[in-house]
Amino acid sequence: MTIKKTTILAVILLHLYSFSQTTLKVVGRNLTLTTGQTVVLRGVNYPIINEGSISLNNPVQYQAYIDQVAQTGANAIRIPWYTSGKSWRDQPANGGAIGTVNSYVTGGHLNNIIAYCITKGMIPILSIHDDNYITCNADWNYFNSTVMNFWTSPAVLSLIENNKAKIIINLANEFDYVRWTGNQATALNNFKANYNAAITTLRNAGVTVPIMIDAPDCGQSSTELLSIAANMNTNDPQHNLIFSSHAYWGGYASTLAQVQTKLNEAQNANVCFVLGEIANNQDDASCGDLGLYTLYPQILTEACSRNIGWLAWTFNHDCTQYSATHNNSTFRVMSTTSNINNLTTFGNDIVNNVDYGLKAINGCGATNLLSNSDFAINSLDINIYPNPSHNIFHIKTPQKITKIAAFNVLGKQTALNFVSEGQYIIKQRGVYLLKIELENGSIINKKIIIE
Repeated sequence: MTIKKTTILAVILLHLYSFSQTTLKVVGRNLTLTTGQTVVLRGVNYPIINEGSISLNNPVQYQAYIDQVAQTGANAIRIPWYTSGKSWRDQPANGGAIGTVNSYVTGGHLNNIIAYCITKGMIPILSIHDDNYITCNADWNYFNSTVMNFWTSPAVLSLIENNKAKIIINLANEFDYVRWTGNQATALNNFKANYNAAITTLRNAGVTVPIMIDAPDCGQSSTELLSIAANMNTNDPQHNLIFSSHAYWGGYASTLAQVQTKLNEAQNANVCFVLGEIANNQDDASCGDLGLYTLYPQILTEACSRNIGWLAWTFNHDCTQYSATHNNSTFRVMSTTSNINNLTTFGNDIVNNVDYGLKAINGCGATNLLSNSDFAINSLDINIYPNPSHNIFHIKTPQKITKIAAFNVLGKQTALNFVSEGQYIIKQRGVYLLKIELENGSIINKKIIIE
């Protein structure tokens, strides 16, 4: 009987602890919100920095584009960025002012884009894409200097901290080669060692949010990444890593059987895994010239049955848009105008496919995070003090509290009395879970210790 009570107490304490997390958190294979609720990332890549028809100095313009992405039903949005502030077309206005990191991070561009995506119910995944150095490249000197200087700059650290409850950082897009080298074992060990060092550096700098690691070989090599993923997660002081493969698998897993093998490996690994990019074609001799029109639906169907998340590439402004030889409506853009009303065949499938689309209602669609109390009201906005407390404590909230209850570690409701505006009292010592309902219907769970 004692063992049974101890076990129950441990489970309840663990449950209470889950509500004290301050960032998105990987637990086994699952990504959890700060409320402890599991969320599967299903969303869109959106290279807003490559959009030359708008100015990032004008929030109305970029917010209108993000609004369109949100209407797909996506619960995540991966935002390509560049350490210089430039886009791949080398037009400084697209990325904001060129100069110090502060000028385009805290100057209103990136910081405001991240914050706005959160208000639309999408988890932002900030990803560095420095072409010619990072994407489909293997320059570790550049990674360990320029890229890491970006991530550890005061402006970026502040951006991460300000949005830590809902942000993921993707250190380097499709970086490094393993299969494409003459010595795969050495290359893989080098990949692991450098990434482990980078993760440790960020954790020592105070970064606690999930860090996404792309597979090597232009993001394709899921098997190779998964072979070291558990070790890397153990090495991470926060144990908070997401591993990503980009499903341009025309030469890697081009049959249904091969796709099933790759995704079985991901499902069986005790790590969080997503398909960070998936599209209807991939680059071969030129941009987007190798069709994946029959392969990508198979991948999404198999990912659905295994509860594996994915992000479609891309909402608009892929390189095919600027090629005179390509009709972008047939390539890997979801909308030719960045508008939900102008979806391509590919975009319509990604959004509306009844089996695996973002709006599918069979459990394989994207969870609406705006219906989650953690996204509706940031639990970090609710301040309980002092905590620990001697009986009387204060609750500061952004909205009026309509209902509040306290539960002890055994799940039994405990007497909680109103003292005055924002003041409450629990007379018995212990650890309690406060269930706070706000006037907009949001329910927030917070822990309080009474000494």
